[in-house]
Amino acid sequence: MKHLLYVLFVLLVCSLNAQETTVLQINAKWNYKNNYDLSSIKNAVIKFSYLKDQPADIRKNITAVPVIAIIDKNGKVRMQYVADLSFKIQATKQQIQETVNIISKE
Repeated sequence: MKHLLYVLFVLLVCSLNAQETTVLQINAKWNYKNNYDLSSIKNAVIKFSYLKDQPADIRKNITAVPVIAIIDKNGKVRMQYVADLSFKIQATKQQIQETVNIISKE
């Protein structure tokens, strides 16, 4: 039984240390039609959140929605893609994937 607990502990620690790159999209409910489809992005955890669900300090720093933040395994935002006046992200999926690939390799 002790060996099983030891193995489970080691697996838990390894999984906590093997964090991945995260691609977080933040948008407003009124702008849902401009959500960016990130489903084809590989080598990253894809997350979505509404602007209203963010803490006040984050909300005040977001000047346009949607915004896509690429966050490294240490929790640091490494790149942001922000919508233009059309409320759309103009970056291509290829650009986002290339950024993810670079950050994931570091």
